[in-house]
Amino acid sequence: MGARQKLNRAYVNGALICAVGAGLVTQSGFVFAAVLAICLALNVKDRLIRPDRNPRR
Repeated sequence: MGARQKLNRAYVNGALICAVGAGLVTQSGFVFAAVLAICLALNVKDRLIRPDRNPRR
């Protein structure tokens, strides 16, 4: 596994941990899903989670 995949996995795990924490505190599945989606979207927007270098066509 390359460095890009390891970093992507770390950022996804971080988003999951934040979402689980928020979901447990509020006891809401909706908050869990919303926080997870927001964290992942922000990570992709900031180019922290990067797609493959050569996308398949």
